[in-house]
Amino acid sequence: MLDWLPLLACHVDPDGRVSYLNRNWSRFSGFEGRVAPFFWTDLIDSSEQSLPCRCPDRTEYCVQRHVTLRHHDGAPVQTDLHWQKLGMNEGGGWLLFGHPEADFPLLNAFSPRTTAPQTGAAENPRTQVHDAHLPAVHAGLAASGLASDSSAGSDPGGLTLPLSSPDILDAQRRATATHRLMRSPSGDAAGEDRSTGTVTGLSAEGRHEGATHDVLTGLPTWRHFEREAGRHFEHAAGSGENLGFLLVDIDYLGDLNDLYGRDIGDLVLRLVADRLTLLTAGEGLITRSGDDEFSVLVTGSVDAATLAAHAQALLSFVDLPVRIGTQQITFGLSIGASLYPRDGDTLGRLQHHALLAVNDVKARGRGGYRLFDPSMIRLGDGVTAQSNLIRGMLRDDLIYPAYQAKVSLIDGHIVGAEALMRWYRDGVVDCGPESFPEIFRSYDLATRVSARVQERVFQDIALWRRTGLEPPHISINVAPVEFMQDDYAEKLLARLDRFGLSARLIELELTEHVLYQNSEHYLHRALTVLRRAGMRITLDDFGTGYSSLSFLRDFPISSIKIDRSFVRQICTEPSMEVIVEAIIRFGEAVSVEVVAEGIETADQLAILQRIGCPIGQGYLFSPPVASSGFARLLSEGRSLIP
Repeated sequence: MLDWLPLLACHVDPDGRVSYLNRNWSRFSGFEGRVAPFFWTDLIDSSEQSLPCRCPDRTEYCVQRHVTLRHHDGAPVQTDLHWQKLGMNEGGGWLLFGHPEADFPLLNAFSPRTTAPQTGAAENPRTQVHDAHLPAVHAGLAASGLASDSSAGSDPGGLTLPLSSPDILDAQRRATATHRLMRSPSGDAAGEDRSTGTVTGLSAEGRHEGATHDVLTGLPTWRHFEREAGRHFEHAAGSGENLGFLLVDIDYLGDLNDLYGRDIGDLVLRLVADRLTLLTAGEGLITRSGDDEFSVLVTGSVDAATLAAHAQALLSFVDLPVRIGTQQITFGLSIGASLYPRDGDTLGRLQHHALLAVNDVKARGRGGYRLFDPSMIRLGDGVTAQSNLIRGMLRDDLIYPAYQAKVSLIDGHIVGAEALMRWYRDGVVDCGPESFPEIFRSYDLATRVSARVQERVFQDIALWRRTGLEPPHISINVAPVEFMQDDYAEKLLARLDRFGLSARLIELELTEHVLYQNSEHYLHRALTVLRRAGMRITLDDFGTGYSSLSFLRDFPISSIKIDRSFVRQICTEPSMEVIVEAIIRFGEAVSVEVVAEGIETADQLAILQRIGCPIGQGYLFSPPVASSGFARLLSEGRSLIP
């Protein structure tokens, strides 16, 4: 089961002995011919042989250690080892996963298939056919190295990837009785048909299993899950035991399908299904309850800590990237949980409350875990109402940009503008984004609204240029959640290209809060791509966060905007003037343009001019105006300083 992972993987018993080493780690360490068991520290470089042989504390479920691995050529290789406890009992041992920091080739079962499709049933990779009592097996069986005559009447277990650990074998037999993984003659998984395909029998027994189990993942269907869960509820009601419910949602699975194809999305589903199977190790029920969703009923002695440990083990697992050829695929999970009988006495109520917890995770930017809390009921109602209103505005085309000028504080002429989102609602014009905070927490809504505003902005710029105007650079805002996928820059540049516009006409405004919700790698790559294309990058609300200086150090920032809270108090608090002047001098020293926002009075303007602030923005010069109004300001060409 672990041989097809494009990672280093092994099973270690509680005393630190390796009972199974997957093919990648065997090749990496040069241990192909070595017979288990041996201590896991034998896999570590001699410089770290002082590490204890025993596994982490048995009360822990997810541990990460940075170690130096032993490579077969003698070179020390750094890696983070992720320790995942197998099941809830102490005898299950640990699964270790790692990926070398150096570029060492690893066998990859997720590479796109390069051979011709198999004939017969194997042409559909989701319906692998095997039956122990058929006189012959379909042509795809040849890929396993087992002749059809030798396989007839044999145990289907011969097609399961070998695992030598009795603990894993026992868990696999109990939890994957109808789920088989195909192998090649050497035991290697090679190609989609033979890596994680579900094997379904054609006998009467096989047809019954097909009716009760999901074809793609081999997990029980919801109906079968519901029936089995009922028995656990009856037992728990009589014994007073707790039960736990986990709802596991795969973030952006639709985007993965769009980017890499549905086959890759299916592989991700099977990965998560197999991880859930290993995690519960027979101590719970699992089902695929939606296109991108799994439900888990955790049985036994369950409390909030147990559910949190399960969730953390899953979240740590998906931190490990999956390589497909030269691509590195990452995905996330949003996990919600509820407890029986505290949060509900029926499966339906537990599922509903776990869904509210998942929605709470998504409202915070996706990726994480939350246990249900009654306050989520009120929050869920508010989120649903806001989401429905925003979707309606998108449908009815009520969202548009308004432009607020940025002016030179020397002569008052327009040097730029910020495009601000505005929309009509209930006959009221110019409702701003502050009316709908949920728009910036939902990836789906934020990207849809952002795309609509960008297209309107680019359409306006193209129109101004056609009428002979030369618009300055226009700033567009980005919500932190928009960087949660590694394609923001490409999508933005593609939209510009459709309107025939240069990236030099656009400025991207973001706050340092993007770091709190996103992969720093995704963010840095996106900003670097956009900066190389000529786009300006502005750090908004400068001075309000503790990491502003490190943000300037680590990212390609071209300008900073002094937060309006400093400008508002600049006339009444002497210390504010000192702070603002220090920011201006700092900007000059590092060649970063400085803009003061929120200028509303002549006194504020006078102080900013005296201390040398070059550019300002605020109602003193102009409120946000529609496209036609901003075009009029550009054509007039007058100073906006009153």
